[in-house]
Amino acid sequence: MALNLIVMEKITDYKYALDESSIVAITDQKGVIKYVNDNFCNISKYSAEELIGQDHRIINSGYHSKEFIKELWTTIANGKVWKGELKNKAKDGTAYWVDTTIVPFLNTDKKPYQYVAIRSDITDRKKGEEDLKNTLKEISDYKYALDESAIVAITDQKGIITHVNNNFCKISKYSTKELIGQDHRIINSGHHSKEFIKELWTTIANGKVWKGELKNKAKDGTDYWVDTTIVPFLNTDKKPYQYVAIRSDITERKKGEDLIKKSNQKAIEHAHILELKNAQLVDFCNIVSHNLRAPLINISMLVDYIEQCQDEIERKEVLVKIKPVINHLMEVFNELVESIQIKQDTEIKADRIILKDCLDKVLRGFETQIKEYEADIQLDLNNAPIIYFPQKYIESILTNLISNSLKYKSPKRKPIITIKTKKEVNNVVVLSVTDNGLGIDLVLHKDQIFKIRKTFHKHPDAKGFGLFMTKTQVEAMNGKIWADSQPEKGSTFFIEFKNQNV
Repeated sequence: MALNLIVMEKITDYKYALDESSIVAITDQKGVIKYVNDNFCNISKYSAEELIGQDHRIINSGYHSKEFIKELWTTIANGKVWKGELKNKAKDGTAYWVDTTIVPFLNTDKKPYQYVAIRSDITDRKKGEEDLKNTLKEISDYKYALDESAIVAITDQKGIITHVNNNFCKISKYSTKELIGQDHRIINSGHHSKEFIKELWTTIANGKVWKGELKNKAKDGTDYWVDTTIVPFLNTDKKPYQYVAIRSDITERKKGEDLIKKSNQKAIEHAHILELKNAQLVDFCNIVSHNLRAPLINISMLVDYIEQCQDEIERKEVLVKIKPVINHLMEVFNELVESIQIKQDTEIKADRIILKDCLDKVLRGFETQIKEYEADIQLDLNNAPIIYFPQKYIESILTNLISNSLKYKSPKRKPIITIKTKKEVNNVVVLSVTDNGLGIDLVLHKDQIFKIRKTFHKHPDAKGFGLFMTKTQVEAMNGKIWADSQPEKGSTFFIEFKNQNV
């Protein structure tokens, strides 16, 4: 009797513990509910009275398939324990999840006569799992969208590539196998400066996002541009452990920008040419007004004198005086017209000029003067022996500059004329002609040095057209000319030839 009492006490204790900790329901062999504990009522929001006599269809959420429910019943009807997760529906329509164990109680024939279902609430866990699943799906969707629309690469903190998508392989023309394990130097075009790359790495190494445009080089050597965002992924110490680079192809856009830039540059050059033409016209008008008026007046007066003169001998003497005036007038006029015509043709063809050959030809025209003055001609053309420029212009330019160096030599020393070339960046060539002659006071004449009819020395052959003509010819090819000079020390004239194919 005492033993039975002890057993009953233990059973009661177990039932109490189960009721306190779990959701419990007991059904008969047909599934009709015979007992539910308070936890069952709390989670289902039904009272015990509403549940007793019902079957579990009262809390069926409709979530599980017929096959799932059939498998459950087949298991327990065969006297086996069933374990699984069930989604049920409470009285207020809300769903909840329970981790369920259904234990069949068997009679002497080993047939179930009732079932005890022990459940635990896993709604929060399932919600977390569902949220995680949705988050993972969302991430997967984002990744898919990103892979479809962008060029993606992932590197470790040292810049070693750990992942590339198909778009990266497509634009770089490298396979995934060729890229993984490399760093981005494999696609470096060399276009960007060391300072640019350093700034990029400093930004992302400090955990900041970097945005900019990069010019890269594909496997076949072709260049391409990408608009790039590099995002550092940080560890718990807020240090980058990997970088995700998201790029979009902007090669065509950059080509368009280059075309617009070139078009704008051409427009600027044409505007510059037009400005020069207008300046030329103003100079021409000034010359006609000031330089041609005097000889024309002189001729007019001589013609009037001839008409009034009765003496034949005097008439002939006057005619002799008129001829030099007319020749001088024609010379001035022809030089002016030639200088204006230079600017009329904006499609002047550049020739391939071997400067040594060109200079030899020009210097032969000065052999007598060079010999007479014992001039020392020094050439240093090794840095840029070839230029692209109209043949007739370069011969005229060299002729004018060498002529001035000889014409305006110092009486105190033998002339030394040095002609040099230097190749600058972007294939620009600068030619310089230096002498040790009289020089020019640039403080007084800096703004007039290339004007028409400006002379800076008293010399019988000074016309004032040489430097004007030279400037006109240089600027006709979008070049530049400038001077450095000091009185009694000499002059250097610099000419910049742009866009050289050397």
